[in-house]
Amino acid sequence: MSPMLETQRPLASDADLVQRLAQRDSTALIEVERRHWSSLYAQVYGMLVESALAERVVREVFTQLWFTAERSPLRPSLWTWLRDMARELARAELALAATRDPEDSSIRRDNEAHTIVHPGTPATGSARSADAGETSTRDTCAG
Repeated sequence: MSPMLETQRPLASDADLVQRLAQRDSTALIEVERRHWSSLYAQVYGMLVESALAERVVREVFTQLWFTAERSPLRPSLWTWLRDMARELARAELALAATRDPEDSSIRRDNEAHTIVHPGTPATGSARSADAGETSTRDTCAG
């Protein structure tokens, strides 16, 4: 006798999950979070370079989703809406951090390179070093 395989429920599409969210189905929200949390977190962390703040922004994205799904369709797709909302909230956090204390903020934007850098990190990036004819240790080491 062969062991009986457990039947699994087919995965719901994002469109189905959005419909369920509009009907206030909290299990749909849990499923959307399970599918998209890590990708959104990676995107937001890449912008903010601060884990606690990135986590807070991603939580806010899902909170916004919960309240928005009932009122308006999420077009063109759920992922696009989540990604755009995450970017918008992360940019707002960057702007807020810049207005608090531009010199002592834990997040600041290097205006010349358009990248996020930590305080105390030199503003010169590897691209600028290469332009100046410098080579880094990483570039010269084999292995």
